[in-house]
Amino acid sequence: MTDNDQENLKRGRHDVEQEWQAFIAEANVEPDGLGFVEDRLEKRMGQGRRKKRALYSTLSTAATALLLIFLVNTNSAFAHTMSNIPIIGQLVEYIQFDKSLSQAIENEYIQEVALTAWDGVEQLSLPYVLADEKNMVLFFQLPDDFELADNEWANIILRDIIDESTGDKVEGFSYSTSSLSQEGKAENHGFIMQQYHFAEGKVPESISLNVLLEIEILPNEENAVQVGEFEDDGHERDMKEVGTFAFQVKFEELAEPIVYEFQENFSIHGQTITLEEMKVYPTGTEVSFTFADENTAWVKGLNLAVEEDREIVIKGSHGISAMHKEDYSGMSVFIESSYFNKPKEQELLIRGLRLLDKEDEFITVDMEKKTITPAIEGMELKEVRKVEGKASLVFATKVREDDGFGVFDFEYRDEGGNTYLLKSEGTSSPQDSWMETRITVEYPESGKVILQRTLTPMLTLEEPIRIKLPQR
Repeated sequence: MTDNDQENLKRGRHDVEQEWQAFIAEANVEPDGLGFVEDRLEKRMGQGRRKKRALYSTLSTAATALLLIFLVNTNSAFAHTMSNIPIIGQLVEYIQFDKSLSQAIENEYIQEVALTAWDGVEQLSLPYVLADEKNMVLFFQLPDDFELADNEWANIILRDIIDESTGDKVEGFSYSTSSLSQEGKAENHGFIMQQYHFAEGKVPESISLNVLLEIEILPNEENAVQVGEFEDDGHERDMKEVGTFAFQVKFEELAEPIVYEFQENFSIHGQTITLEEMKVYPTGTEVSFTFADENTAWVKGLNLAVEEDREIVIKGSHGISAMHKEDYSGMSVFIESSYFNKPKEQELLIRGLRLLDKEDEFITVDMEKKTITPAIEGMELKEVRKVEGKASLVFATKVREDDGFGVFDFEYRDEGGNTYLLKSEGTSSPQDSWMETRITVEYPESGKVILQRTLTPMLTLEEPIRIKLPQR
């Protein structure tokens, strides 16, 4: 540290002390209802090093904590000075990230790991993690000088996770990740959050993970897919790799869930769905459904939402993830918590579902006659184009205006039992309540192929089924 740096740090500490003392002199009465802030802060800080506990003696009133919130969120010079004091630098980062000290320390399961990894000159940080037995949330942070153009988004892609205790690759989980644009980076202080749900196992106590940081370059507007045109899921994205980064994380004691048994049956469009149980974790709630063997249709998806004070706060894939059992006898739904917000009463809404009649799961397509057997209501074969031993098929499916989905499984066969793979499945945006699906198949001698249907249009309920969510 240079002489100038030392002088600036001393001057900053002096300014901080003066502002604190001036405020404390006026704060003779602690506001009602704020005692929990001090208790939570003491509990959170008490899990750290002794230096942190010693520091807390200078933060012994809720008024001082509120001053810290106010100054960090309104005074960038103050925040910069505070972040240069190593003892409380991470706490200031906490406040800057979540915008509220009281919310950040409300969640007692947050763990500060303060990890930084390098790939050459490129840097990526992992300041905080949140974990319980079945779920893991990673808060990555881009460096301040990380630059993004207007048409660029930063993405963090998982390469692998290794269980440090066994050396084995960790499997049996799903994960989702956020991305950052130039504007989002400034608003979120460079944080990218990833959420992992271990449906088939538990979160290891110690892991090493490798992630790829890359930049996605969005196409120009004139090159974007127009409404109604086919959008091929196999299209190549314009990506630029920044670097690969390795982190080792040892979690604190993983919290066990609170389990609630239900065994409650619902009948929807003649199909029986049973709410088995809910497991409430610090990171969210896992809801288990089973589907009766006697059902005449496969339940291929549920339209779910979470309501709070009669207002939808979570819906679709934004905060809700689902995983079917292999035999489609049930599904597990995970609803993410808001992590730092104080829990409120919420309801899980079943607003609709996708049903696939078991007798209509496989269809035979006669490409010469342009027919589908059995006939599927709301589906027709619009076009067959034969080119060099292959055929391009275009199907039309009746859907809701905003309901686009993949229709077929990637495997299909001919009448002789030979199996083939679809190279791609293109879908168009719904227009006038019809969606088009395009596939390319080998043209067999019989001119017939057997396709397996995977998803069907969403059926909307007139009134949603309401299920009260328990709180931890």
